[in-house]
Amino acid sequence: MNKLLFLSIFLVSTAMAQEPSPTPATTAATTATMQKLYSTLSAILTDSSCDERFCSKDSHDRVGEELKTLSSLAHTMKDKTFSGDKTDPTLSVLSGYLNDEVNAAYSAFKAGKTEYARTLIHGLPSTCIACHSRNDNGTQFTALPMEPTDAGIKPIEKAEFYAATRQYDRAEKAFLDIIKSEDSANNDPYTWEHAIQQGLTIAIRVKKDPNLAKKIVDSALDQKKAAIYVRDDLTQWKKSIQEWLKEPKRSAVSEKALYKEGGRLISEAHRLQKYPMDHSGDVLYLRASSTYYDLIQNAPTSDHVSEALLMQGICNEVLNPRGFEDLHRLYYEACIKKTPHSLIAMDCYRRYERSTVQGYTGSAGTAVPEEVKQKLLDLFSQSVAKGTPAQVY
Repeated sequence: MNKLLFLSIFLVSTAMAQEPSPTPATTAATTATMQKLYSTLSAILTDSSCDERFCSKDSHDRVGEELKTLSSLAHTMKDKTFSGDKTDPTLSVLSGYLNDEVNAAYSAFKAGKTEYARTLIHGLPSTCIACHSRNDNGTQFTALPMEPTDAGIKPIEKAEFYAATRQYDRAEKAFLDIIKSEDSANNDPYTWEHAIQQGLTIAIRVKKDPNLAKKIVDSALDQKKAAIYVRDDLTQWKKSIQEWLKEPKRSAVSEKALYKEGGRLISEAHRLQKYPMDHSGDVLYLRASSTYYDLIQNAPTSDHVSEALLMQGICNEVLNPRGFEDLHRLYYEACIKKTPHSLIAMDCYRRYERSTVQGYTGSAGTAVPEEVKQKLLDLFSQSVAKGTPAQVY
């Protein structure tokens, strides 16, 4: 599915963001941009779903124009006045990432590297979902008039499209159809597991509905031939959900209450983990990440925001296999920029650096590209106390 879906997520989320009283001009411009986004997204989803069509000479000019339009929309989205949300420190980082990725796809396509461009495009849905499923804030659409039109689009791709465009009820149904499919569970375990993960993300982060989360887990446990490691995770997730159902109703909205609740959930998640990337605590990490994002939105000037960004990074580093491997680093980067030259900024930098270096380490050793080294140096200089000797790579 498309890298454009990250675009969708961000443009949809920013287009409906939290400006208290948008001016008529802003509303008209935002609406026009959204309409253009949906039209372009529909077209490129269809074009990129088929190898022959995406790479053919006949469609070359059309696909190029679609990518050019997306690049323009991504650039527009970088302007904070577009979203109306000037307080959420994650938006500027994520929109900048989106702009870079769409431009990379467009540049690759213009250079004749069509398969590479298509690969970049197909990475966007997870980014869209990562943004649109941070918590329950924002409008949910029950049935947008536009949807992928090509018969070649797979069920998981259509489910992701619904999730990325805030059609959560349709997304949940589509993910559940995959989860309940014996053929998918037995013959396409990667897609099946991905559907479980995405379904739980919506149920827990967006809908905050333990009963829906339990329905998803129970449906997955009905697949008796599923991999043992998945069934082990599902069994623990069910226990976490059952404990959630027993909890008294919490309406944590104050900064203090959200901070306390986030800390409680993180502590419980850590208690369940047997090793750093163990997924036993995923249900709790999903709940914690939603709580910390509520804190960021409800108290954007709070002294706890930097810590909330750090905790978001930690949560998403554990939840990494849900599809977007850079999300935790984006939160660490936002943390550094929120409170530069502080102890918490340095903690975020250490985690960012470790994750980045590990990402460029393999059997042949470590080979960090020069531009990535420069990014590390820039973030290091923003993190450490002034006067600290420069980092060397």
